[in-house]
Amino acid sequence: MTAGIQTALRLTEAGAIVLESATDELCELDSVAGDGDHGLAMGAAAKAIRRRLAEDPPADAPTLTELLATEFGAVGGSMGALLSVAFEALRDKTAACDAPLSARHVADYLGTVCEALSEFGGAKAGDKTIIDAAASAQEAAAAAADRGAGPAEALTAAAVGANAGADSTANMIAQVGRASRLGERSRGSVDAGARSFALVLTAVARAYATGGRA
Repeated sequence: MTAGIQTALRLTEAGAIVLESATDELCELDSVAGDGDHGLAMGAAAKAIRRRLAEDPPADAPTLTELLATEFGAVGGSMGALLSVAFEALRDKTAACDAPLSARHVADYLGTVCEALSEFGGAKAGDKTIIDAAASAQEAAAAAADRGAGPAEALTAAAVGANAGADSTANMIAQVGRASRLGERSRGSVDAGARSFALVLTAVARAYATGGRA
């Protein structure tokens, strides 16, 4: 097993742990404008991912992203489908690249995720969805890459961007999905999908910075 996939597995584990631990927080956020089960779905996917990593860890990045696509798709619901599509797109992206992780890779991978999420779900930045966190993360990572940053700095910048993007959804009115029916009542709370994205990316950035370099 290469150092690169070992790093990827460690980062995946870190993201799954924080997602599972945030079950109650994410359910509470989702209960404002949804059916309140976002945290349960994400927690179930995280548990399944950790189990599969322990039992039969993937040997390369495309296989890892396929595993993630499968487990998120298995929990069902709109977010499960969105994340499954996003990781399928990321699988194709990682299959075409075997170079060590760089800041530009971070930005490009986040761009792939944003594009897949937007195309499948029909949302854009400002619609109060996961896109608001993902797009902000991608912009921050691209800016870091442009100034010559390394992958750790790019991931940290992306995490900061994701959290800012998630926080910004509290001031938005939902434009797509079930929450859009609430109109002005959807304002005042952070979107659960955006928060889960920010939580995971923050955990990934921290794990990389503390020893995850390939």
